[in-house]
Amino acid sequence: MSYRPHKRKRATLLEGMCIEKVGDNIQTIFKPGILSVALRVKLLHYLCESPILVPLPENFFDEDWTEVNLGGCVLPEGILAQIGREIQTLESLVMKQCAGHEVLDHKGFAALCDGCRQIRSMDIVGVMTFSDVHLACMHKLGASLRTVRLGGCMCISPAALALFVQRAGLNLHELDLDGCQVNDEVVKAITLHCKNLHMLSLGYIEDVSHWALALLIRRSKKLTHLRLTRVSMVSKAIILLIASHMSNNLKDLDITGCKEVKDEEMVYLAQCCTGLERLNVRYCKNLTMELLDKHLPEMLPNCQLERDRPRFDRD
Repeated sequence: MSYRPHKRKRATLLEGMCIEKVGDNIQTIFKPGILSVALRVKLLHYLCESPILVPLPENFFDEDWTEVNLGGCVLPEGILAQIGREIQTLESLVMKQCAGHEVLDHKGFAALCDGCRQIRSMDIVGVMTFSDVHLACMHKLGASLRTVRLGGCMCISPAALALFVQRAGLNLHELDLDGCQVNDEVVKAITLHCKNLHMLSLGYIEDVSHWALALLIRRSKKLTHLRLTRVSMVSKAIILLIASHMSNNLKDLDITGCKEVKDEEMVYLAQCCTGLERLNVRYCKNLTMELLDKHLPEMLPNCQLERDRPRFDRD
């Protein structure tokens, strides 16, 4: 038999059994006192490879855990409350694209927020059933929260988003509202209450006025990353405002699909924002090949330029 190390099972300290065997029989053979936190993290990762996460035994989690990643799973009933009971020092929770009754019912999420008062990062991107009631549970985490990702949570109303920003926005460093119901009220709340924001993502928003977006840009001089993917109101005036008011700190700008942007304002942006490290101008159809091929690379030599593939004219 040939020696194939990539085929070897991942070993644990649980009586010589592999992670796969423990995971497949977790309710009957799991012993929390034997497995280290590192091995339990690997075991949870293995269990989350299945689309439907099985219920976890009591005391599966530990106070030494700092991050839990449940992304992409159908959650079993009671797991969020269990996390709230067993990991009161949790710092990061990933629920990206999670589903199931546990997500529909806000009680488990409320129990988690009650128990994990030190949580700093929450990633809830793509959870379509995340609602106003769920978001209200996060108000009490305002003192600890630094990163909140809600992209694609379309069931949250603009009023609930604005209230959350008012209650928990002061200490936020990163906020992702891509595809959410963002209107002028929400943008105004971000402008007034998110004074320490470094990364902001407002892609695919539609109900925001030019005035509200301009006010946000004027007062958000600490932003280093700004994402305005396919935002129709991004025009010459908005690009000029970004260049004038955010030039000192801006490192990453994404204006993918902003069809009104033209060469003139992009040249001015490149002249002002010399510290740009990444610029995404994909699907900006009014930008010429001369700008993309020559001027921007020359003006921003240290910037990663993300653009459409070069178009070759047929002879």
